Amino acid sequence: VMTNGRFKSVKHRVVANGTKSRVSMIYFGGPPLSEKIAPLPSLMQGEEDSLYKEFTWFEYKKSAFNSRLPDNRLGLFEKIIAS
Repeated sequence: VMTNGRFKSVKHRVVANGTKSRVSMIYFGGPPLSEKIAPLPSLMQGEEDSLYKEFTWFEYKKSAFNSRLPDNRLGLFEKIIAS
Protein backbone atom coordinates (compact mmCIF):
# COMPACT_ATOMS: atom_id res chain seq x y z
CA VAL A 1 0.00 0.00 0.00
CA MET A 2 2.74 2.44 0.94
CA THR A 3 4.25 2.13 -2.56
CA ASN A 4 0.80 2.18 -4.24
CA GLY A 5 1.43 -1.25 -5.74
CA ARG A 6 4.89 -0.56 -7.17
CA PHE A 7 6.62 -3.04 -4.86
CA LYS A 8 5.09 -6.35 -3.81
CA SER A 9 5.74 -8.11 -0.51
CA VAL A 10 7.61 -11.38 -0.60
CA LYS A 11 5.65 -14.41 0.52
CA HIS A 12 7.38 -16.19 3.38
CA ARG A 13 7.95 -19.86 2.61
CA VAL A 14 10.13 -22.41 4.35
CA VAL A 15 11.59 -25.62 2.98
CA ALA A 16 12.10 -28.10 5.78
CA ASN A 17 15.35 -30.04 5.96
CA GLY A 18 14.79 -33.62 7.17
CA THR A 19 18.37 -34.08 8.33
CA LYS A 20 19.01 -30.85 10.25
CA SER A 21 17.04 -29.27 13.05
CA ARG A 22 15.70 -25.79 12.53
CA VAL A 23 14.93 -23.04 15.02
CA SER A 24 12.40 -20.35 14.17
CA MET A 25 11.61 -17.21 16.08
CA ILE A 26 8.56 -15.08 15.52
CA TYR A 27 8.70 -11.33 15.72
CA PHE A 28 5.67 -9.13 15.79
CA GLY A 29 6.15 -5.52 14.92
CA GLY A 30 4.04 -2.80 13.54
CA PRO A 31 2.93 0.77 13.97
CA PRO A 32 0.47 1.92 16.66
CA LEU A 33 -3.03 0.52 16.04
CA SER A 34 -4.39 3.99 15.22
CA GLU A 35 -1.71 4.69 12.57
CA LYS A 36 -3.18 5.40 9.14
CA ILE A 37 -1.82 3.39 6.23
CA ALA A 38 -1.81 4.98 2.77
CA PRO A 39 0.59 5.45 -0.15
CA LEU A 40 3.56 7.67 0.67
CA PRO A 41 3.14 11.08 -1.01
CA SER A 42 6.79 11.01 -2.10
CA LEU A 43 6.10 7.88 -4.17
CA MET A 44 2.96 9.16 -5.88
CA GLN A 45 3.57 10.52 -9.37
CA GLY A 46 1.76 13.71 -10.33
CA GLU A 47 -2.01 13.31 -10.01
CA GLU A 48 -1.79 9.53 -9.67
CA ASP A 49 -4.74 7.99 -7.81
CA SER A 50 -4.23 5.73 -4.84
CA LEU A 51 -5.08 2.08 -5.49
CA TYR A 52 -6.14 1.67 -1.85
CA LYS A 53 -8.52 3.29 0.59
CA GLU A 54 -6.80 4.75 3.63
CA PHE A 55 -7.10 2.44 6.67
CA THR A 56 -5.63 2.04 10.12
CA TRP A 57 -3.22 -0.65 11.25
CA PHE A 58 -6.01 -1.94 13.53
CA GLU A 59 -8.39 -2.31 10.56
CA TYR A 60 -5.72 -4.21 8.63
CA LYS A 61 -4.90 -6.57 11.52
CA LYS A 62 -8.59 -7.22 12.19
CA SER A 63 -9.18 -7.98 8.50
CA ALA A 64 -6.14 -10.27 8.30
CA PHE A 65 -7.16 -12.29 11.37
CA ASN A 66 -10.81 -12.54 10.29
CA SER A 67 -9.92 -13.70 6.78
CA ARG A 68 -7.67 -16.58 7.90
CA LEU A 69 -4.70 -14.95 6.20
CA PRO A 70 -5.49 -15.40 2.50
CA ASP A 71 -3.00 -14.57 -0.24
CA ASN A 72 -4.55 -11.14 -0.76
CA ARG A 73 -4.87 -9.55 2.66
CA LEU A 74 -5.44 -6.12 1.14
CA GLY A 75 -8.52 -7.05 -0.88
CA LEU A 76 -10.91 -5.18 1.42
CA PHE A 77 -8.91 -1.98 1.05
CA GLU A 78 -8.47 -1.92 -2.73
CA LYS A 79 -10.29 0.81 -4.61
CA ILE A 80 -12.27 -0.07 -7.67
CA ILE A 81 -11.08 2.43 -10.25
CA ALA A 82 -13.39 3.00 -13.21
CA SER A 83 -11.68 2.89 -16.59
